Amino acid sequence: MLPRTKTIYENCRVLDISGNLLFKAGRKRLDWYLSRNLAREIDRETIQLTFAHKGTGRSTEPFYLQDMRNTCVVCDTPTHLTLHHIVPAQYRQHMPLEVKSHSSHDLLPLCTQCHDTYEHHANRLKKHLAACFAAPLLGVGWVCRPDINKAAKAAAALLSDTSRIPQPRLCELRQVVRQVCVDRRDLFSPAMQGYLDSVGDLDDLSENPGLMQELCAIEVRVAGPGFREHGEMVIEAVLGNRVVPGMCRECRALMDGGVAAFVGRWRRHFVEHAEPAHLPDHWTVDYPV
Repeated sequence: MLPRTKTIYENCRVLDISGNLLFKAGRKRLDWYLSRNLAREIDRETIQLTFAHKGTGRSTEPFYLQDMRNTCVVCDTPTHLTLHHIVPAQYRQHMPLEVKSHSSHDLLPLCTQCHDTYEHHANRLKKHLAACFAAPLLGVGWVCRPDINKAAKAAAALLSDTSRIPQPRLCELRQVVRQVCVDRRDLFSPAMQGYLDSVGDLDDLSENPGLMQELCAIEVRVAGPGFREHGEMVIEAVLGNRVVPGMCRECRALMDGGVAAFVGRWRRHFVEHAEPAHLPDHWTVDYPV
């Protein structure tokens, strides 16, 4: 995980028409209001809306009104920070919109070292969920492409020391490569497609190492029409209260609590395994989802 190059929290203030604090935001959001004449600038870090804002914003939620610190919530370092999703995106993206649109509570700054350390624990939980929900981490519904697999192996052989390969076998390997270049030209990069269009004699394709390397890199299996992601399968089961045979007791309990229980499990897991000693004030495992 690469560190962010920009400040995570700018802690700018957005006031309502009466001067009450609605919420904190980044400078980009302030500029959005100002550019549309929807607010006036009080100072560089504060704007006041010029219209009656619907609702009270975050004015009743202390967590969202405080100045957030740009330091790792685990070790407190201010350097090499990332923005960590406590609930991995592969699950959250399949949650109801009302849950996805209120995810700031579960985005916290971690330094790259603490992030990488915790990810080992997170990956173990993902594997556990994959087993309990019968939802492989790589998803289901992959379609294999045996012709590409065969051609990729042939290209790899042609990139090696061909002096030890008998001539009949060399001819066979070149034919396999040639056939894929004719039948599946669309799988190559635009530059390589242009090269293939310009080549008169396809018998010499194996002499182009760049072509062979591209062929080796082409995926030998792709997501089919019925492909389903791991996260999609897990969240669908949680939303549908669908118990899978062999599911552990803790995962069965998620069925009663739904998405809120699922989010809570990731929050507890983060607290137990990352051991964050510098969480923001008002951050809790039980914060409403």
